[in-house]
Amino acid sequence: MSQTYIRAFDHCDEIYKTDILVTDYDDPGLAKIHLNAVAHDKYAAIIDLTKEKHRKKIREMLEPSSRYVVYWSIVKDVKEMEMRLNNRYSENMRRYIIKNTGWRIGADETIRPSFQVTFGELYIILKRSTQTLRVRFDEIEKS
Repeated sequence: MSQTYIRAFDHCDEIYKTDILVTDYDDPGLAKIHLNAVAHDKYAAIIDLTKEKHRKKIREMLEPSSRYVVYWSIVKDVKEMEMRLNNRYSENMRRYIIKNTGWRIGADETIRPSFQVTFGELYIILKRSTQTLRVRFDEIEKS
């Protein structure tokens, strides 16, 4: 499944290339659901690597001279990702919670988020007691 990857845009690039995010699916039905969710995106497409035409297009997109930069939506190591999120964004999460919720977070309380990737987008899952908050990563990043 391919789609435009807006988060990758670099305003300083001298040569404009289209950033594409590719997400793997073992289940074609899930790929179709993803496609429907981003149907407005002109680069949204299901890529079937059993088809030579699709394999050829992916190879072209990966060439250095291509007008595309391809990103792969994958988390190699869940524990490492959680550690990186905790180390780098714990204060951002704390600010987000204070600004956008009624949760009272003590200075000595540690925020331990989990995450999920949905349709190529990273979401942070924050839990406190019986409450759960699911927030797009870019919202946390901006806080």
